[in-house]
Amino acid sequence: MASFNKVILMGNLARDPEMRQSQSGTPIATTALAVNDRIPDGSGGYREETSFVNIVIFGKQAESFGKWFQKGRPCLVEGKLRESRWEDKESGKPRTKIEVIVDRWHFAGGRGENEGGGGGGYGGGQRQPARQSNDPVAQADAGFPSADEFVPDDVPF
Repeated sequence: MASFNKVILMGNLARDPEMRQSQSGTPIATTALAVNDRIPDGSGGYREETSFVNIVIFGKQAESFGKWFQKGRPCLVEGKLRESRWEDKESGKPRTKIEVIVDRWHFAGGRGENEGGGGGGYGGGQRQPARQSNDPVAQADAGFPSADEFVPDDVPF
């Protein structure tokens, strides 16, 4: 039987990314994404329901993600679901956790002070420090990558 495992989510980071390295030295970023949904309340209105989804990012994309994102920042992620299973050391009961392994992340939202970044960027790029300028637009964008700077290395053209 064929299967398909693809997840696309957009929301705000529920906590700052936690950075660590695997035993082989691969950077790993973990955090949670708060995703809102409007649910009918039965009386003609709607109520907001928030789901918190754990996300994991590996490699250079993890390094860039940790650099550019913090709690509350809007983000769009693409990836796949993975279920982890283990036995609780205290109770001995089996435990499970589902998380999204991120293949690609994107900036979401505007360029406001609290949101930063621009839409449409690809994770995993590097940016040189911005040069000093008297241009107020350039100063507002200083330190944020442009979409042109976030082209993945694996593009075949």
